[in-house]
Amino acid sequence: MLCLLSGQISAQSRIDTVAVSLLDKMSAMIGELNSCSVVAHANYDVTNRELGLVKHSDEQHVYIGGPGKLLVRSEGDKGSKNLVYNGKTLSYYSMDKNHYTQTEVPSTLIAMIDYMNKKYGIVFPVADFFYPGFVDDLLSETTTLVMLGTTKVGGKDCFHIAGTAKDKTYQFWIADDAFNLPVKMVIVYTDKPLNPQFEATYTDWQVNPSLPGALFEFNAPPGAKKIKLTPLTVKK
Repeated sequence: MLCLLSGQISAQSRIDTVAVSLLDKMSAMIGELNSCSVVAHANYDVTNRELGLVKHSDEQHVYIGGPGKLLVRSEGDKGSKNLVYNGKTLSYYSMDKNHYTQTEVPSTLIAMIDYMNKKYGIVFPVADFFYPGFVDDLLSETTTLVMLGTTKVGGKDCFHIAGTAKDKTYQFWIADDAFNLPVKMVIVYTDKPLNPQFEATYTDWQVNPSLPGALFEFNAPPGAKKIKLTPLTVKK
């Protein structure tokens, strides 16, 4: 177990070495996973002209079967939908509207996520944690990073880390156990009106489960209508 006392903080950089070490360990553990599953419970603010910030929520069951396999099953305010990736094709299916779309994508998970986010604006849950450069990217924009100590989230002992950047503040809760996987994350966007927040908790982590290949193949249900996915540039 890592030391619970915060490391020395530089008067100039304000970067806590213990906090960095915890983030590095979390990132390294995720990077070594062959497969995993997790449930992400997200709450986020949407700006309403009349009401100000309105809270929305989604629950997403995520299954990763290696560098080219992903299934995301989502339920919440954005509707019921599935994202299925088999290393060649990404399929999107809306259960509410019974329509689907498919597009050819890069053959690795991170490249696919980047491609779909930049071209279509699709955001994938827990994606940031799976980037090999997650900690370096975080530190590149961080002005303050501190280890606040330990606390409990959902009955689980966690290390609590907080940081600031030019346009946001953020907090991570990392499990104080052998795996050091993320348990909770909060981001406050300080550069946006009313400072909207994003909060997610991560439960039911399964490490290196055996996931059948059929889980990552999509077959359109009877009567489902095929639609065209519109790039962001066209929408704008």
